[in-house]
Formats: sequence, C-alpha cells, structure tokens
Amino acid sequence: MNFRRFFPRFQAEQYLVLLYRIFIVYLLYSLSRLIFYLYNIDHFNNIGFDRLMIIFGGGLKFDTTAIIYTNLLFIVMSILPIPWRHNQGYQKVLKYIFFITNGIGLVANFADIPYFNFVLERTTIKVFAQFQHETNMVLLFMRFIVDYWPITVLYIFSMFLMVYLYNRLDVGKAFPKKWYFYYPYSIVVACIVILLSIAGIRGDLKHSTRPITMSNAGQYVKSPAELAIVLNTPFCLIRSTEGVAYSRQNYFADEASLEKVYLPVHYPDTTRPKHPVNVVIIIVESLNKEFIGSYYPEIDNGQYKGYAPFLDSLLKHARSYQYSFANGRKSIDALPSVLASIPAIESPFVLSPYYSNTMTTLPNMLKKMGYKSALFHGAPNGSMGFLAFGQLAGVDEYYGMTEYNNDKDFDGTWGIYDEEFLQYMANTIDTFSKPFLATVFTVSSHHPFKLPARYDKRFVSKDFPLQRCIEYTDYSIKRFMETASKMKWFNNTLFVITADHVSLNQRPEFKNDIGYFAVPIIFYHPGSSLNGIDKKTIAQQIDILPTVANYIGYPEPYFSFGQDLFNPPANKFAVNNLDDIFRFYQDGYLFMFNAKGPFHLYNMIEDPLLTKDLLGKEPKIQEKLELTAKAFIQQYKNRMLDNKISLK
Repeated sequence: MNFRRFFPRFQAEQYLVLLYRIFIVYLLYSLSRLIFYLYNIDHFNNIGFDRLMIIFGGGLKFDTTAIIYTNLLFIVMSILPIPWRHNQGYQKVLKYIFFITNGIGLVANFADIPYFNFVLERTTIKVFAQFQHETNMVLLFMRFIVDYWPITVLYIFSMFLMVYLYNRLDVGKAFPKKWYFYYPYSIVVACIVILLSIAGIRGDLKHSTRPITMSNAGQYVKSPAELAIVLNTPFCLIRSTEGVAYSRQNYFADEASLEKVYLPVHYPDTTRPKHPVNVVIIIVESLNKEFIGSYYPEIDNGQYKGYAPFLDSLLKHARSYQYSFANGRKSIDALPSVLASIPAIESPFVLSPYYSNTMTTLPNMLKKMGYKSALFHGAPNGSMGFLAFGQLAGVDEYYGMTEYNNDKDFDGTWGIYDEEFLQYMANTIDTFSKPFLATVFTVSSHHPFKLPARYDKRFVSKDFPLQRCIEYTDYSIKRFMETASKMKWFNNTLFVITADHVSLNQRPEFKNDIGYFAVPIIFYHPGSSLNGIDKKTIAQQIDILPTVANYIGYPEPYFSFGQDLFNPPANKFAVNNLDDIFRFYQDGYLFMFNAKGPFHLYNMIEDPLLTKDLLGKEPKIQEKLELTAKAFIQQYKNRMLDNKISLK
C-alpha cells in the first residue's frame, strides 16, 4: 500500500516552512485553550460568543511569547545563513527539537486543564517548589494520567496531529541558489525574524512598554477567573521564574494615618478571663465549607445535609462563623496562615523571597508559656515542606509517616489513612506531660481520593469522589474525639478545626469569589460557652493565632496580620489574593482591588451569587473598603521588605 498517496508531502521555501510549523504550535495551543475552557466551563459564567472571541484573541498574544521562548533554538537553527541547513540530516535534528520542546509545552497546557479545578489559577514555577519534598512524584504523576485519562487521550491526539501536520511540508532547495544572493538574503531575513521574535517575547517593541506579564491578561477579561483562559501554562511558568518581589507601598502619608486604619500589633487585654488550656488544631484537606450543611439552611428548602455529619453536630456546641475564609488556594498556604498569621499574598509565603524573615508563630509564643508543640502529618516526612516550616515555626516535635512506622496503613500515594493517623495522634499527645499545642494536617481527602477498602461500601460519592473522602475524614475526626474524650486532657483543650483550602466546588452557589475561599473555622472547648454560628464577624485563617493567644491569656504584645475573633475590632476584615487581585471581605461586602485600583464591589449578603457589581454605586462603602485594603497592603508589603513581621 502506498501511504504517501493518503499522506502527501509537499516542499516549500525554508522561511515559509518555518512559518507553517510555528502556525502548527499556535493551532495546538488554541486547541488546548478550547479544551481548557470547555472542561472548566462551570467556573466561567455568562461568557458570550463575542467576548469569548476577544478572550481567545488576547490569548494569542501570550501564546506568541510562550511559543517563541520554547522554540528559540528551533527558530535560530532554522534561520542560520548556512546552505547545509537544507540537508536531510539537519532537518531531522530540527524535527526532533520541535517535537520535544513543543511536546513539553503541550504537556503543561493539558495538565493544567484538570489541575485548574483545584487551584483556580494557571500553574507557575511555584509548583516545583511546592512538590520538591515529595518522594512519590512518579506515582502521583501516573495516577494523574490514569484518573484524568480523557485529557491524556486528548494530549496524545494533539501530539499525533503535530507530527502529521509537521510532516506534510518539507524544506525545498536553497533559495536563492547563487551564493552571492543567498547570504545577503539569508542575513536580512534572519534579522527580520530576530526582530519579530523580540517583539513577540516582549509583547511589542515600544520603549515605554514593559515585557508582558500574567497581569496583562486583565485587559481581555471582565472577571478574575477568566484570566486563566487568556493565559497559557508555559507562559506562566516562564514569567514566574523571576520570583515575586514586593515594591514599597506608600498609600498613607505617615505611619500615624496608616496605623489608625490598620495596625498588626496586638496587646494583651488584662480585663478578659484567661483559659490556659491545651490547643489542638485540625487542618482538614479540602474541607469546603459547602460540605457542612448547617451553614446553609436555605439550600434545597432546608433539605441540604452536606457530607460532614459529625462536624455538623459539633457546630451546636462550638463557635463558628457564617463568613469564614481561607487565606490561600494551596496546602502550603495553610500552615503559615494558621500557625504564623501570614496570608498568601501574590505567592505562598514559604516560596517568597521573605521566607527567611523572623516571624511570630503560635508554637514560639506558647513555648514562652511552658507549652510543648507538635506537628502531625501522615505523609512521608518532609512532604509539602511542612517539616521544614515546622522547624522554622518553632515546633518541638514532628510526627510523620516515619514516626507512625506502619506502612500497612499507607494509602499508596499521600500518606497514612486519616482514621488510623488521628488515633495515633490522640494516643501520642496523651503521653505529653506539659500543656501542649498539637497541629494535624489530614491527607485522605486529597486526590486520588482513596479510602481503606473496608469503607468502600459505607462511604459512596453522589457526584464526585471528594464527597466520600470528606465523609470518611469527618468520621475519622469523630473517632478521634471519642478517643480523646476518654483522656484526661480532653476537657481542658481548645479544639480548632479548619481546612487548608477549598477544592472542587460542587454547587453553583459556591462557584464564585466567596465560595472559592469559603472554609469552616470552628472553635470547640468542651463545657465552655463557645457556641453558635456568628453571622456578623468576618473570619479568616490568620485570625486563629490572635484568637487562641488572647483566649489562653498570652501575656505579651505580639505581631499578627489577623484579628481576635472573640473580641473583633470594628473594622474586622478578611483578605485573600488570586491572580494578583486582592479580595477584601468587610461589613458584608466583597471588594476586589489590584495594582490598577478598584476592580469589583459586591454586597455578599444580599447578593451571594455576586451578580450585581456595585463599583462606583456605593461611594462611602467603597471608600472605606479601599482604605482598609490599602492599609493592609502597605503594612504587609513594607513589613515584608523591612523584616518587621515580629516584635523582636
């Protein structure tokens, strides 16, 4: 059979072939963008065809930068003014350079299609630091490929398409043929290609224009979520290699004016009763607030129950908050937020240039009061960098998979099953002779969502696997509490329960800038007066440190970006950041703010779906929130620059 009959090949001039092959990459990037959009369409509301074309058109600008960067070697080798670049052997080398470099670029784009659901932003260079401590990356990668096999199939198809299209057009003989024409012609064209490449990398050649960054995608969108459609992953990986360095902010004329609005320094209140109790902090992987039904009696006419029945029952005896938020979207954002009151701003604190700053941490504070501190994480020791952070935070003892020392309870991917590990934690802290601060980070409600075989029929997902894992972890916490309740330290302990971040929102009510960060924050002290759902106070993870410190009666002034939830100030707020857009929650409003100024304003109580943008329509409210936003940003960035996030 003559296959060339069905797959004909053509020849053309070298530079036309180069344009054609670069066009192939554009085509495949656009294809991956379309699949990205369709796969994650629930996150992008009310995008009409006209605006979608604008977004896709804007994406071509970022594709250009990524394509030129990744194909620099291929382009340079294609335009070298040497006659033998037309030879078959030279062209074969070019072919494999093209396939390898663009194959890697497409891997990044296609991997982000399902991963976006978890983090709600394009992957940046931070991901390599995030997973640098993992010892099971090959296994995780293989599980990812298998679990998201339709995306794997689409990637393989794109590679076949690349090979097929590439091989349809070959380089013909050198043009012009005479050497005294060939060299000047080749040099002139090479200069033009180089100039165009520089323009493509920068965004244009204007002297006044800085090279485009991820934030430039904002000009093509109307909501922050849409930035991910405009961008591509190779571009984000390349541009994020420079790291996040803050610039000094001076919104306020003097320190007195700034501190009048917001001062992250706390002083002990000697008039309040002290509760020198033990502290147990439980950080649950991916515990979306939507999974706890008691917060949302209005859903499904009061029939919505969620997937955490034990935590639901605990709310009757604990203090929690109707509006409570995570300060980041990744697991590595959680520990600095909870234990050091440092939110993730523009990048995770542990991956920022300011990671070595002297910080205020709950373990170090309580150590001054005679407390012992311990960090429990059932993953392989060092996973997610938690061991390293624990050490910097002053944690006395770390308990991981090594200390657990029983691989039969290993889930095969992330760590020890929650039920077993929480029982291990209860029995371990029962041996502590001092008052203690014990923090645990659960693992079982993480992809690949594997449970012990004995629970395969007991916990069954209705819509997606995370639901059954949350039910299992909720049951594991119940079992932990049952075990702890029989121990002498139980009644003298403040339990704090929260999540690391939100993941895989199910219901449309939570697929917005409230739901993307909504996590429970629960304080439970057996036999105390802490109870009820606070429907007014805005809560966030960084508030846990000052709330605990003031509750137990920490006797010294201290630094914290958070605020005391049990005695909140009049200007109580919460903050988080995604795609360089700050979100401030205050007085029942959500205010969004970036480097260019106000972005959106919503009344999140009256308009929980965030359908009515009030920007410019509530000037007094907007002015107050913008003032708070600027005060926080100035305090945060300038103190990071000056290494003043503690009272030395």
